[in-house]
Amino acid sequence: MTSGQKTAKGFVFFRRLAFPLRIFLLLLLISTLLVTVLGQYLSASFGDYLTRHVRDMAMNQAKIIASSDSLVAAVKARDTARLAAIVNKLADGSDFDYVVIGDSHSIRLYHPNPQKIGYPMQWNKPGALEKGESYFITGEGSIGMAMRAKTPIFDEHDKVIGVVSLGYLVSKIDSWRLDFLLPLAGVFVLILMMLLLLSWLFSSHIRHQMLGMEPRQIARVVRQQEALFGSVFEGLIAVDPQGRITAINRNARKMLGLSSPGRQWLGQPIGEVVQPCAFFTEKIAEKRQDVVCTFNGLSVIANRGAIRFGNEMLGAIISFRSKDEISTLNAQLTQVKQYIEGLRALRHEHLNWMATLSGLLQMKEYDRALEMVKGESQAQQTLIDRLRAFFDDRQVAALLFGKVQRANELGIALNIVEGSQLRQLPSGLDSTEFAAIVGNLLDNAFEASLRNPQSDKTVDLFLSDEGKDVVIEVGDHGCGVPFGLRDRIFEQGMSTRQDDAGEHGIGLYLISSYVARCGGVIIQEDNDPCGALFSVFIPKVTLRDGTTSHNFDR
Repeated sequence: MTSGQKTAKGFVFFRRLAFPLRIFLLLLLISTLLVTVLGQYLSASFGDYLTRHVRDMAMNQAKIIASSDSLVAAVKARDTARLAAIVNKLADGSDFDYVVIGDSHSIRLYHPNPQKIGYPMQWNKPGALEKGESYFITGEGSIGMAMRAKTPIFDEHDKVIGVVSLGYLVSKIDSWRLDFLLPLAGVFVLILMMLLLLSWLFSSHIRHQMLGMEPRQIARVVRQQEALFGSVFEGLIAVDPQGRITAINRNARKMLGLSSPGRQWLGQPIGEVVQPCAFFTEKIAEKRQDVVCTFNGLSVIANRGAIRFGNEMLGAIISFRSKDEISTLNAQLTQVKQYIEGLRALRHEHLNWMATLSGLLQMKEYDRALEMVKGESQAQQTLIDRLRAFFDDRQVAALLFGKVQRANELGIALNIVEGSQLRQLPSGLDSTEFAAIVGNLLDNAFEASLRNPQSDKTVDLFLSDEGKDVVIEVGDHGCGVPFGLRDRIFEQGMSTRQDDAGEHGIGLYLISSYVARCGGVIIQEDNDPCGALFSVFIPKVTLRDGTTSHNFDR
């Protein structure tokens, strides 16, 4: 196997490692190289500094010794004993290793080893004594490998009469270098360990941020997200906590009238793209579902979910769909529901009626049976005629007919107050939405009446469009609304029912959404002697300046 093939195989193996591990190994390699290079540089720099310092110190000491009057006199007299006493006295407070003193011909007058006195000095620079020069020599001498500073000794006539050689052993200089480098090496090892720890923490942070995925996996997720955003039929917009757009799909741009490419809107404040933008920016940590909103003049049903990573809030994603499409489906479902509810009530009532009729016939009470048939038929027709006469909207009339039948089935008397009428729906609501308001209020009243054993099982409905507002009032003598829930009863998911909480808390929220959209108001009060009274005031029209006008006098 060639070296190139080995390198390629090693590179393939390296790429197979997890991305955070590769980052850690690269940081480890770089940190080791940096620490090694820095250590070499500092070691070389300190070695040069130490050499210069020792040379300067040795030369200064040698010149001081050479200028001593007592030493000059001893050299002139060639008094070796006096020279030994002078050198020993100078050596007590100094750190040099040895001193050698020679005469003008480099013959030793003093040497730490007395046996070498009288012999020529080593490593002399030719002509230096004649010229009175000072110089350095590093090499093997009579004492060992040393760095020596040599300087001439002058008499009072500036004549060279000798030479002083002051030396520092290389072993001592090396020990000084080690005394400095060993702690420095410890510091470097500590720095390297800290770099390793930081590299590992950084790699772990990358692994955490990448959710344990490889870059290619992240790229695949991004492509999948783009494909998902493009294939979803609903409009999708994601925003960060500061309200800047982080993602927007094609259907959202289409519904909002944004013709430019999606990437152009990324990073833009949502307030510059969608108006009003409160649904995108206010309390985005709260989940919202099936909220009726208006985006850029388009009525939509919107949902919102928070985007979190652990405890960190990353933003929110909003999905929405045109309300017109949902309204069509809702109308169909509402009509089917009302039809089924009416049939169920009629079936239950007719079963009882047929059982009674069968009993009368078996008892041969033919006159009473005939009277019962005529009375039932007349009661049903009277109710239908009354509803059709006072309520022009056929869907609302059908709803009330079904609710009357349902009330009878439950043993509740639904009283449509005299004077009730509906000739004109509010301009902001269609038949389905208006019927949903009335139907939900009546359903809540029925349920509250059944939950109160002391209730007289009577529910009153007043519905009128006289004046500038359409007024809906539903009163019952049921269990009422607990005082602690009155401020939150219209929030989504809030209900007075404790059982099956997930199945309740939608009706009043839906009513509140429809009424608020039209600029109406809802008033909740206590009924006399017990129960609750809900009053809804919805303006028929919206004024030109966008405000609404209420007429609370019926």
